[in-house]
Amino acid sequence: MAKKNANGEGSRPRKRPDGRWEGRYWSEGKRRSIYGNSRKEVADKLADALSNDGVGVFVSSNITVAEFLAQYEDAVKHTMKRRSFETYQSIAKVHLLPAFGDIKLKDLRREQVQHMYSLKCEGRLSAARVRRIHGALSSALNHAVRWGLIEHNVCKEVSPPKVPTPEIRPLNREEARRFLKATEADRYHALYVLGLTSGMRIGEIGGLFWSDLDLDLGVLHVQRSLITGYGQTFEPPKTPNSRRNVVLTETATGALLRHRECQAAEGFAVAGDALMFTNTVGKPINPSHLLCRSFKPALKRAGLPNTTFHAATRHTCCCILLAQGVNPRVVSLQLGHSSVAFTLQRYASYLPGWGDNGAMDEALK
Repeated sequence: MAKKNANGEGSRPRKRPDGRWEGRYWSEGKRRSIYGNSRKEVADKLADALSNDGVGVFVSSNITVAEFLAQYEDAVKHTMKRRSFETYQSIAKVHLLPAFGDIKLKDLRREQVQHMYSLKCEGRLSAARVRRIHGALSSALNHAVRWGLIEHNVCKEVSPPKVPTPEIRPLNREEARRFLKATEADRYHALYVLGLTSGMRIGEIGGLFWSDLDLDLGVLHVQRSLITGYGQTFEPPKTPNSRRNVVLTETATGALLRHRECQAAEGFAVAGDALMFTNTVGKPINPSHLLCRSFKPALKRAGLPNTTFHAATRHTCCCILLAQGVNPRVVSLQLGHSSVAFTLQRYASYLPGWGDNGAMDEALK
Protein backbone atom coordinates (compact mmCIF):
# COMPACT_ATOMS: atom_id res chain seq x y z
CA MET A 1 0.00 0.00 0.00
CA ALA A 2 1.29 3.42 -0.93
CA LYS A 3 2.47 5.48 1.98
CA LYS A 4 0.32 8.51 2.81
CA ASN A 5 2.21 11.77 2.47
CA ALA A 6 3.17 13.30 5.78
CA ASN A 7 1.85 16.63 6.93
CA GLY A 8 3.43 19.33 4.80
CA GLU A 9 4.23 16.98 1.89
CA GLY A 10 2.58 17.21 -1.53
CA SER A 11 2.01 15.09 -4.59
CA ARG A 12 3.08 15.81 -8.11
CA PRO A 13 0.55 17.81 -10.18
CA ARG A 14 -1.70 15.62 -12.34
CA LYS A 15 -4.02 16.46 -15.20
CA ARG A 16 -7.71 15.94 -14.50
CA PRO A 17 -10.34 14.67 -16.97
CA ASP A 18 -11.84 18.18 -17.16
CA GLY A 19 -8.54 19.57 -18.48
CA ARG A 20 -7.39 21.29 -15.29
CA TRP A 21 -4.30 20.38 -13.28
CA GLU A 22 -4.50 19.32 -9.64
CA GLY A 23 -1.97 19.11 -6.86
CA ARG A 24 -2.70 17.45 -3.51
CA TYR A 25 -1.07 17.84 -0.12
CA TRP A 26 -1.72 17.03 3.53
CA SER A 27 -2.13 19.71 6.15
CA GLU A 28 -3.28 19.26 9.74
CA GLY A 29 -4.28 15.69 9.01
CA LYS A 30 -6.47 16.59 6.03
CA ARG A 31 -5.86 16.16 2.32
CA ARG A 32 -6.24 19.37 0.36
CA SER A 33 -6.26 20.09 -3.38
CA ILE A 34 -5.01 22.97 -5.48
CA TYR A 35 -6.15 23.54 -9.07
CA GLY A 36 -4.80 25.43 -12.06
CA ASN A 37 -4.74 25.62 -15.84
CA SER A 38 -1.17 24.35 -16.20
CA ARG A 39 1.30 22.07 -14.41
CA LYS A 40 3.56 25.02 -13.58
CA GLU A 41 0.69 27.05 -12.09
CA VAL A 42 -0.26 24.18 -9.77
CA ALA A 43 3.37 23.45 -8.88
CA ASP A 44 3.91 27.09 -7.89
CA LYS A 45 0.72 27.16 -5.79
CA LEU A 46 1.71 23.88 -4.17
CA ALA A 47 5.14 25.21 -3.28
CA ASP A 48 3.60 28.33 -1.74
CA ALA A 49 1.18 26.25 0.33
CA LEU A 50 3.88 23.88 1.58
CA SER A 51 6.33 26.67 2.35
CA ASN A 52 3.91 28.04 4.93
CA ASP A 53 4.65 25.19 7.35
CA GLY A 54 2.21 22.97 5.58
CA VAL A 55 -0.71 25.30 6.19
CA GLY A 56 -2.69 25.64 2.99
CA VAL A 57 -3.78 28.80 1.29
CA PHE A 58 -7.16 27.28 0.52
CA VAL A 59 -9.55 25.72 2.98
CA SER A 60 -12.23 23.43 1.62
CA SER A 61 -15.80 23.63 2.91
CA ASN A 62 -18.48 20.98 3.34
CA ILE A 63 -21.46 23.34 3.02
CA THR A 64 -24.06 22.58 0.38
CA VAL A 65 -24.91 24.83 -2.54
CA ALA A 66 -28.18 25.70 -0.79
CA GLU A 67 -26.36 26.76 2.37
CA PHE A 68 -23.89 28.82 0.40
CA LEU A 69 -26.63 30.55 -1.65
CA ALA A 70 -28.34 31.52 1.61
CA GLN A 71 -25.09 33.15 2.77
CA TYR A 72 -24.63 34.83 -0.62
CA GLU A 73 -28.18 36.19 -0.60
CA ASP A 74 -27.69 37.70 2.83
CA ALA A 75 -24.43 39.31 1.70
CA VAL A 76 -25.72 40.96 -1.49
CA LYS A 77 -29.32 41.88 -0.69
CA HIS A 78 -28.31 45.42 0.31
CA THR A 79 -25.79 45.92 -2.52
CA MET A 80 -27.95 44.92 -5.52
CA LYS A 81 -30.68 47.05 -7.03
CA ARG A 82 -34.04 45.80 -5.86
CA ARG A 83 -35.11 44.50 -9.28
CA SER A 84 -31.80 42.67 -9.73
CA PHE A 85 -32.07 41.09 -6.29
CA GLU A 86 -35.65 39.96 -6.92
CA THR A 87 -34.55 38.46 -10.24
CA TYR A 88 -31.73 36.58 -8.48
CA GLN A 89 -34.12 35.28 -5.81
CA SER A 90 -36.48 33.98 -8.46
CA ILE A 91 -33.66 32.27 -10.38
CA ALA A 92 -32.27 30.67 -7.22
CA LYS A 93 -35.68 29.38 -6.09
CA VAL A 94 -36.89 28.08 -9.47
CA HIS A 95 -33.66 26.86 -11.06
CA LEU A 96 -30.53 26.72 -8.89
CA LEU A 97 -31.82 25.16 -5.69
CA PRO A 98 -33.81 22.35 -7.36
CA ALA A 99 -30.81 21.46 -9.53
CA PHE A 100 -27.88 21.84 -7.13
CA GLY A 101 -29.19 22.62 -3.63
CA ASP A 102 -28.27 19.28 -2.04
CA ILE A 103 -24.83 19.06 -3.67
CA LYS A 104 -21.79 20.05 -1.64
CA LEU A 105 -20.44 23.31 -2.99
CA LYS A 106 -16.95 21.87 -3.41
CA ASP A 107 -18.37 18.96 -5.43
CA LEU A 108 -20.21 21.08 -8.01
CA ARG A 109 -18.83 20.21 -11.44
CA ARG A 110 -18.84 21.78 -14.87
CA GLU A 111 -20.69 18.80 -16.33
CA GLN A 112 -23.57 19.23 -13.89
CA VAL A 113 -23.98 22.89 -14.71
CA GLN A 114 -23.75 22.30 -18.45
CA HIS A 115 -26.34 19.51 -18.22
CA MET A 116 -28.72 21.80 -16.36
CA TYR A 117 -28.42 24.43 -19.12
CA SER A 118 -29.17 21.77 -21.73
CA LEU A 119 -32.26 20.61 -19.85
CA LYS A 120 -33.52 24.17 -19.56
CA CYS A 121 -33.07 24.76 -23.30
CA GLU A 122 -34.79 21.47 -24.12
CA GLY A 123 -37.60 22.55 -21.82
CA ARG A 124 -38.08 25.52 -24.13
CA LEU A 125 -36.67 28.09 -21.79
CA SER A 126 -35.34 30.97 -23.88
CA ALA A 127 -31.61 31.33 -24.44
CA ALA A 128 -31.78 34.77 -22.80
CA ARG A 129 -33.34 33.27 -19.68
CA VAL A 130 -30.72 30.51 -19.48
CA ARG A 131 -27.97 33.10 -19.78
CA ARG A 132 -29.53 35.01 -16.87
CA ILE A 133 -29.40 31.79 -14.86
CA HIS A 134 -25.76 31.41 -15.86
CA GLY A 135 -25.00 35.00 -14.83
CA ALA A 136 -26.65 34.58 -11.43
CA LEU A 137 -24.82 31.33 -10.67
CA SER A 138 -21.47 32.62 -11.91
CA SER A 139 -21.73 35.79 -9.85
CA ALA A 140 -22.52 33.75 -6.75
CA LEU A 141 -19.61 31.36 -7.33
CA ASN A 142 -17.23 34.29 -7.79
CA HIS A 143 -18.09 35.23 -4.21
CA ALA A 144 -17.48 31.65 -3.10
CA VAL A 145 -13.98 31.86 -4.58
CA ARG A 146 -13.34 35.18 -2.86
CA TRP A 147 -14.51 33.73 0.44
CA GLY A 148 -12.17 30.76 0.10
CA LEU A 149 -15.01 28.21 -0.01
CA ILE A 150 -13.92 26.90 -3.42
CA GLU A 151 -10.89 27.55 -5.53
CA HIS A 152 -12.44 27.66 -8.96
CA ASN A 153 -15.67 28.97 -10.52
CA VAL A 154 -16.94 26.12 -12.69
CA CYS A 155 -19.18 28.52 -14.66
CA LYS A 156 -16.05 29.75 -16.42
CA GLU A 157 -15.77 26.33 -18.07
CA VAL A 158 -19.33 25.97 -19.35
CA SER A 159 -20.96 27.28 -22.53
CA PRO A 160 -24.30 29.00 -22.01
CA PRO A 161 -26.50 29.30 -25.12
CA LYS A 162 -26.01 32.25 -27.44
CA VAL A 163 -28.78 34.82 -27.49
CA PRO A 164 -29.70 36.00 -30.98
CA THR A 165 -29.69 39.77 -31.41
CA PRO A 166 -33.33 40.84 -31.30
CA GLU A 167 -34.66 42.33 -34.49
CA ILE A 168 -35.66 45.95 -34.10
CA ARG A 169 -39.00 46.71 -35.73
CA PRO A 170 -39.58 50.43 -35.14
CA LEU A 171 -42.52 52.34 -36.52
CA ASN A 172 -41.93 54.43 -39.61
CA ARG A 173 -42.94 58.07 -39.63
CA GLU A 174 -46.42 57.43 -41.06
CA GLU A 175 -47.06 54.65 -38.52
CA ALA A 176 -45.79 56.87 -35.67
CA ARG A 177 -48.28 59.58 -36.65
CA ARG A 178 -51.09 56.99 -36.77
CA PHE A 179 -50.14 55.69 -33.34
CA LEU A 180 -50.20 59.13 -31.72
CA LYS A 181 -53.46 59.96 -33.48
CA ALA A 182 -55.01 56.77 -32.05
CA THR A 183 -54.03 57.82 -28.50
CA GLU A 184 -55.33 61.41 -28.60
CA ALA A 185 -58.35 60.61 -26.42
CA ASP A 186 -56.35 58.33 -24.13
CA ARG A 187 -55.57 59.35 -20.55
CA TYR A 188 -51.90 58.58 -21.25
CA HIS A 189 -51.58 60.43 -24.59
CA ALA A 190 -48.84 62.69 -23.19
CA LEU A 191 -46.93 59.65 -21.96
CA TYR A 192 -46.88 58.19 -25.49
CA VAL A 193 -45.93 61.52 -27.04
CA LEU A 194 -43.08 61.89 -24.56
CA GLY A 195 -41.88 58.31 -25.10
CA LEU A 196 -41.88 58.63 -28.89
CA THR A 197 -40.35 62.11 -29.14
CA SER A 198 -37.72 61.72 -26.39
CA GLY A 199 -36.90 57.99 -26.46
CA MET A 200 -37.20 57.73 -22.67
CA ARG A 201 -37.60 54.28 -21.13
CA ILE A 202 -40.98 53.46 -19.63
CA GLY A 203 -39.45 53.23 -16.14
CA GLU A 204 -37.88 56.69 -16.57
CA ILE A 205 -41.22 58.16 -17.62
CA GLY A 206 -42.96 56.50 -14.67
CA GLY A 207 -40.35 58.00 -12.33
CA LEU A 208 -40.86 61.63 -13.41
CA PHE A 209 -41.96 64.24 -10.87
CA TRP A 210 -43.42 67.56 -11.92
CA SER A 211 -40.34 69.19 -10.36
CA ASP A 212 -38.29 67.49 -13.09
CA LEU A 213 -39.99 69.66 -15.74
CA ASP A 214 -38.20 72.92 -16.56
CA LEU A 215 -40.39 74.85 -19.00
CA ASP A 216 -38.00 77.82 -19.09
CA LEU A 217 -35.25 75.62 -20.54
CA GLY A 218 -37.66 73.23 -22.26
CA VAL A 219 -36.09 70.15 -20.69
CA LEU A 220 -36.91 67.20 -18.45
CA HIS A 221 -34.37 66.10 -15.83
CA VAL A 222 -34.16 62.29 -15.79
CA GLN A 223 -33.03 61.47 -12.24
CA ARG A 224 -34.75 58.21 -11.28
CA SER A 225 -36.58 55.20 -12.65
CA LEU A 226 -39.73 53.49 -11.44
CA ILE A 227 -38.96 49.81 -10.85
CA THR A 228 -41.91 47.43 -10.73
CA GLY A 229 -41.46 43.92 -9.35
CA TYR A 230 -43.00 42.43 -6.24
CA GLY A 231 -43.55 46.07 -5.29
CA GLN A 232 -42.63 49.46 -6.74
CA THR A 233 -39.60 51.57 -5.87
CA PHE A 234 -37.73 54.53 -7.31
CA GLU A 235 -34.09 53.81 -8.10
CA PRO A 236 -31.23 55.52 -9.95
CA PRO A 237 -31.48 55.27 -13.76
CA LYS A 238 -30.19 52.20 -15.57
CA THR A 239 -26.68 53.51 -16.38
CA PRO A 240 -24.66 56.60 -15.37
CA ASN A 241 -25.41 58.11 -18.80
CA SER A 242 -29.13 57.59 -18.19
CA ARG A 243 -29.12 60.46 -15.66
CA ARG A 244 -29.55 63.23 -18.20
CA ASN A 245 -31.50 66.23 -19.46
CA VAL A 246 -33.95 65.53 -22.28
CA VAL A 247 -34.84 68.44 -24.57
CA LEU A 248 -38.58 68.60 -25.16
CA THR A 249 -40.12 69.03 -28.58
CA GLU A 250 -42.96 71.51 -29.07
CA THR A 251 -45.30 68.54 -29.50
CA ALA A 252 -44.23 67.01 -26.18
CA THR A 253 -44.39 70.35 -24.34
CA GLY A 254 -47.93 70.98 -25.52
CA ALA A 255 -49.02 67.44 -24.62
CA LEU A 256 -47.53 67.75 -21.11
CA LEU A 257 -49.25 71.07 -20.46
CA ARG A 258 -52.61 69.60 -21.48
CA HIS A 259 -51.89 66.53 -19.36
CA ARG A 260 -51.15 68.74 -16.35
CA GLU A 261 -54.50 70.47 -16.74
CA CYS A 262 -56.32 67.14 -16.94
CA GLN A 263 -54.48 65.75 -13.93
CA ALA A 264 -55.31 68.86 -11.89
CA ALA A 265 -58.96 68.50 -12.90
CA GLU A 266 -58.85 64.94 -11.54
CA GLY A 267 -57.77 66.33 -8.19
CA PHE A 268 -54.13 65.26 -8.28
CA ALA A 269 -51.11 67.44 -7.40
CA VAL A 270 -49.25 68.85 -10.39
CA ALA A 271 -46.23 70.49 -8.74
CA GLY A 272 -43.16 69.60 -6.72
CA ASP A 273 -42.48 65.96 -5.99
CA ALA A 274 -45.85 64.79 -7.30
CA LEU A 275 -45.78 62.11 -9.95
CA MET A 276 -46.21 63.33 -13.49
CA PHE A 277 -47.98 60.12 -14.58
CA THR A 278 -50.25 58.15 -12.27
CA ASN A 279 -53.03 55.61 -12.48
CA THR A 280 -56.64 56.62 -11.87
CA VAL A 281 -56.19 56.59 -8.08
CA GLY A 282 -52.99 58.63 -8.04
CA LYS A 283 -50.54 55.75 -7.59
CA PRO A 284 -47.48 55.07 -9.80
CA ILE A 285 -48.33 53.54 -13.15
CA ASN A 286 -48.02 49.78 -13.50
CA PRO A 287 -46.38 49.05 -16.87
CA SER A 288 -48.21 45.73 -17.28
CA HIS A 289 -51.59 47.38 -16.72
CA LEU A 290 -50.67 50.26 -19.03
CA LEU A 291 -49.70 47.89 -21.83
CA CYS A 292 -52.79 45.69 -21.56
CA ARG A 293 -55.40 48.38 -20.99
CA SER A 294 -54.09 51.28 -23.05
CA PHE A 295 -51.07 50.58 -25.28
CA LYS A 296 -52.20 47.36 -26.98
CA PRO A 297 -55.73 48.68 -27.71
CA ALA A 298 -54.14 51.83 -29.20
CA LEU A 299 -52.05 49.71 -31.58
CA LYS A 300 -55.18 47.90 -32.68
CA ARG A 301 -57.08 51.16 -33.26
CA ALA A 302 -54.18 52.45 -35.34
CA GLY A 303 -54.10 49.26 -37.42
CA LEU A 304 -50.52 48.55 -36.37
CA PRO A 305 -48.94 45.15 -35.76
CA ASN A 306 -48.50 43.92 -32.19
CA THR A 307 -45.18 45.21 -30.83
CA THR A 308 -43.53 46.32 -27.60
CA PHE A 309 -43.74 49.70 -25.91
CA HIS A 310 -40.07 50.43 -26.46
CA ALA A 311 -40.22 49.35 -30.12
CA ALA A 312 -43.06 51.80 -30.76
CA THR A 313 -41.50 54.64 -28.78
CA ARG A 314 -37.82 54.41 -27.82
CA HIS A 315 -36.56 52.50 -30.88
CA THR A 316 -38.78 54.52 -33.18
CA CYS A 317 -37.43 57.77 -31.76
CA CYS A 318 -33.82 56.68 -32.25
CA CYS A 319 -34.35 55.45 -35.80
CA ILE A 320 -36.27 58.54 -36.92
CA LEU A 321 -33.63 60.86 -35.48
CA LEU A 322 -30.81 58.98 -37.21
CA ALA A 323 -32.73 58.83 -40.50
CA GLN A 324 -33.26 62.60 -40.26
CA GLY A 325 -29.50 63.09 -40.07
CA VAL A 326 -29.20 63.99 -36.37
CA ASN A 327 -25.65 63.44 -35.11
CA PRO A 328 -25.34 59.94 -33.53
CA ARG A 329 -23.58 61.50 -30.52
CA VAL A 330 -26.63 63.69 -29.88
CA VAL A 331 -28.97 60.72 -30.29
CA SER A 332 -26.88 58.62 -27.89
CA LEU A 333 -26.97 61.35 -25.24
CA GLN A 334 -30.71 61.89 -25.63
CA LEU A 335 -31.53 58.20 -25.18
CA GLY A 336 -29.05 57.70 -22.34
CA HIS A 337 -27.10 54.96 -24.11
CA SER A 338 -23.92 53.70 -22.49
CA SER A 339 -21.85 54.92 -25.46
CA VAL A 340 -22.08 56.22 -29.02
CA ALA A 341 -20.52 52.91 -30.10
CA PHE A 342 -23.57 51.08 -28.75
CA THR A 343 -25.90 53.42 -30.66
CA LEU A 344 -24.01 52.90 -33.91
CA GLN A 345 -23.72 49.14 -33.44
CA ARG A 346 -27.41 48.65 -32.82
CA TYR A 347 -28.90 51.24 -35.18
CA ALA A 348 -26.27 51.59 -37.93
CA SER A 349 -28.62 50.43 -40.69
CA TYR A 350 -30.90 53.40 -39.98
CA LEU A 351 -28.20 55.98 -40.66
CA PRO A 352 -28.84 58.03 -43.82
CA GLY A 353 -26.80 57.07 -46.84
CA TRP A 354 -26.23 53.50 -45.61
CA GLY A 355 -24.04 51.92 -48.30
CA ASP A 356 -21.27 53.25 -50.52
CA ASN A 357 -23.49 55.68 -52.49
CA GLY A 358 -22.17 54.31 -55.75
CA ALA A 359 -18.49 54.76 -54.87
CA MET A 360 -17.52 51.23 -55.98
CA ASP A 361 -19.34 51.49 -59.32
CA GLU A 362 -17.63 54.80 -59.96
CA ALA A 363 -14.21 53.33 -59.09
CA LEU A 364 -14.63 50.39 -61.49
CA LYS A 365 -15.80 52.36 -64.52
